[in-house]
Amino acid sequence: MDTIITYSLRDGREHSDQYYCDVAAFTDEVLAEASGRVGSVVTAFRSWLEQTGRETPRTSPEYVFEFLTLGVLWRVYASRAKGLAAVPRQALAGLARLRETSSVLKPAVDPLRGVLAALFLHPTAGRPAPDPAPTVAHLARLLGWLAAAGDFCQEVKRLQAWPGFLADQPPEQASATLAAVLDLAAWFEARSAAVLGRYTPHVERFLTETLPGYRWREDAVFCGRRRVEYHLNMVGTEILNRAFRPAFLATARQMVIVPPCMKARSDNECQARPTPHGARCAGCTPGCRVRELTQLGDTHGFAVLIVPDELAVFSSGRGEPVRGAAVGVVGVSCVLTNAPGGWETQALGVPAQGILLDYCGCSYHWHETGIPTAINVGQLRRVLAIDHDEQRRGGDA
Repeated sequence: MDTIITYSLRDGREHSDQYYCDVAAFTDEVLAEASGRVGSVVTAFRSWLEQTGRETPRTSPEYVFEFLTLGVLWRVYASRAKGLAAVPRQALAGLARLRETSSVLKPAVDPLRGVLAALFLHPTAGRPAPDPAPTVAHLARLLGWLAAAGDFCQEVKRLQAWPGFLADQPPEQASATLAAVLDLAAWFEARSAAVLGRYTPHVERFLTETLPGYRWREDAVFCGRRRVEYHLNMVGTEILNRAFRPAFLATARQMVIVPPCMKARSDNECQARPTPHGARCAGCTPGCRVRELTQLGDTHGFAVLIVPDELAVFSSGRGEPVRGAAVGVVGVSCVLTNAPGGWETQALGVPAQGILLDYCGCSYHWHETGIPTAINVGQLRRVLAIDHDEQRRGGDA
């Protein structure tokens, strides 16, 4: 049986097919519920974005995901944000930006961030603060806290338009808008626990038994995410996959980017060959899941790359050969990082789809020695439309 650290899409089964049925049906339910609760807010927000020229309007479900993100993060972190003073907030945000822009300085920055995060971001840091009222001022403090944490870069980027949108409303209306978003988030937390909770069985145990040992680690906030945040990102990946699918299917070729935790062997033992865009499997170990995907890619014409940071392939100018509409990317990662990765690929102009690891197990965050992770290969075939193409051609190529 698979080791379950926080979540498992398999729910005790041999594969995760039922999860993909459940998350698709629940996403439909979420969108219907959101239409009734915040449909008018979605319309007003899209109109405001058009009028101010901030961005080309996205689909309504994408904005529903943003609204849910705001509401869920408010409910989880707003009280902590209220108690964070300006100086440590600015220092932590600066360190977060530094580690994102400089891989050379990251090893030196991370220990310092771990200490400061333990002192100022941990739930027990400082005096406990009551949940603040939903106002524009407290929203700004929440965004500042998320930026200081360093693990919500894409969330902050997507939510940074909200203060301006709310500031253009009368105070009473702005408070009512935020209250509606928080009410939706409260409904989502309860309902997602009932529908998706079976896939996050050990999150609470991890937070209680394991997370205290992360107190001084740089990734303490990331690994300390609450159960509802897992459910939020599950639905977020489904929503973004639907929104991005037409552009992805229009690409001429595809690339699958997988994390090192899928390898059967350690970094020192793995014989994958480095390339400018990521490592390519050398097929050194029968039974390795990356080897299996690489063989599938050789058969069906897509590349498989092993990249520690699934978006590093597009940074520092290295990604130019794979950017644009000609190449579609399937990003494989854990539940907590996949949906934010979808936002980032969209910002980079990369048509993408996300596939969730069936469970987490990397040595970077979750397990001392690492557990080889896996994905639902049938879901990958569906995302790449492999079976559809085979039927259209009358068989395998």
